[in-house]
Amino acid sequence: MKLTVAVLTLALTATTACAPFWPSNRWAGKPMFTVSNLQPGQLAGTWYQVASFPQEFQRGCGLTTATYTPREDGTVGVLNQCEVKGQPGHVWQIAGTARLVGPGQFKVRLDGVPVPAGYWVLDISRDGRTIIVGNPNRLGGWVLSRDRSFSPQQWDRAVEVFARNGYDVAALQRSPLK
Repeated sequence: MKLTVAVLTLALTATTACAPFWPSNRWAGKPMFTVSNLQPGQLAGTWYQVASFPQEFQRGCGLTTATYTPREDGTVGVLNQCEVKGQPGHVWQIAGTARLVGPGQFKVRLDGVPVPAGYWVLDISRDGRTIIVGNPNRLGGWVLSRDRSFSPQQWDRAVEVFARNGYDVAALQRSPLK
């Protein structure tokens, strides 16, 4: 009996360890706090994902980047890429556009994805080199940095921002940076 319980516990742990993040219902309908003075041009360039909440569509990703390009029509071009773990030189990517729809709030349309997604900038560091992004349903959250470094102070700030916005911060994970 003890062996059966141990095997079952191990199996449940293994299957839930890779499960995507799912937010708590206790935050449904509660406000989220976005950066009020963000200009799309502040996002221009390449950002490295240094931490995130697990997402099924990112399973198998190593180094993940987001490149934003402001366009003349006021939208922002989006190119998300990740290196496939264990397959050097193999990159997955998806492109699209983002449109500012409110203070710190974007609607992102990605090629091949039928529904646009909310992309809310929850925090930007004073030096503008780190941004914390979530979405209104709290299903996704990412910490992006201009470089691959991620200090303990940046981690603490990310935990604080996500907690204030109703995320289960225990599910936040550091991202592979190689």
